[in-house]
Amino acid sequence: MMHPLFRNALAAAALLACPYAPAADAPARSGKTNAVAKREYVRYVGDDKRGTLETAIVTLKKGDVQVELVGAVHIADPAYYQALTKLFTGYEELLFELVDGQKMKEDADDSPKPPVKKKPGAPLKQGEFPPDENDAPAAKERSPAFKIIGMLMHGLETYFHFQYQTAGIDYHTKNFVHADVSMDEFVQLQADKGESFLDLMRKAIEAQLEVGTDRSAEPKGSQFLLALLGDSSGLKVAMARQLASAGDVVAEMEKHDGGTVIITERNRKALSVLDREVTAGHKNLGIFYGAAHLAEMEKVLEKMGYRRTGARWLTAWDIKPRVDQKRPAVSVPKE
Repeated sequence: MMHPLFRNALAAAALLACPYAPAADAPARSGKTNAVAKREYVRYVGDDKRGTLETAIVTLKKGDVQVELVGAVHIADPAYYQALTKLFTGYEELLFELVDGQKMKEDADDSPKPPVKKKPGAPLKQGEFPPDENDAPAAKERSPAFKIIGMLMHGLETYFHFQYQTAGIDYHTKNFVHADVSMDEFVQLQADKGESFLDLMRKAIEAQLEVGTDRSAEPKGSQFLLALLGDSSGLKVAMARQLASAGDVVAEMEKHDGGTVIITERNRKALSVLDREVTAGHKNLGIFYGAAHLAEMEKVLEKMGYRRTGARWLTAWDIKPRVDQKRPAVSVPKE
């Protein structure tokens, strides 16, 4: 069985995972719009059998400018991405996270349809586009983190019947504005910092040792047994709890050495784009980034003069035991 420290480090890595161009239980239920006392950005609400993994939408204001931080998990129920798509229509501009995502917007500007660059005969999923010879393959070879975490996330997507973020969100939408680094910038920033995937894993494990292990978030034997019998809901609960508790590990990682490229440097890029768009006159903006980014991002925004005015929650995973999913409707006989 996987050691708890390494498993929790993987949970932190999954929360940190950034999609790229191809290449503790909360007390309240979802739907409440009041800000929570502790600033959480992803939470699990439920018990050992059923519950929801939820992500925060945080509203901040500065004068007549409103910015909403929209947290994301990168694999989720399709209904989650459908709800986000509807939400995004309400912003003048939606600043989005996607390493090398500027290529999508460039392609969209040049063509009325997203470019199809998949194997012949393969269907194009929403938001997808494959690389071409100009996509700096050498740079991607120098960044194995994307491959390793991508394999992890796609494996979870298949096993738990989730949808991957870049398939659920159409990044060619007109009001989407790229607010992330290019792959070449990412690789250069990592080289400047001397940061590697193995270094990030080491930092995650050290951070986990520092903050301690939440034993309640560890998978139970009964959950593994149910998974072997075809019901993965228990393992979903365990994974949801680990993702909900990984924020403390991420915060500990970001405290040292000026933070990481994957969080601090990319946040700096996103907020520089926000400054640019606000200066251009936009008043109602959303920033769609992984939930792991939001704690640090909100701190910087507060230093810039923004103030939190509210928070609400959106269900990413609606977890039900298999018996609930297949339970037939009960008909009540008429008298």
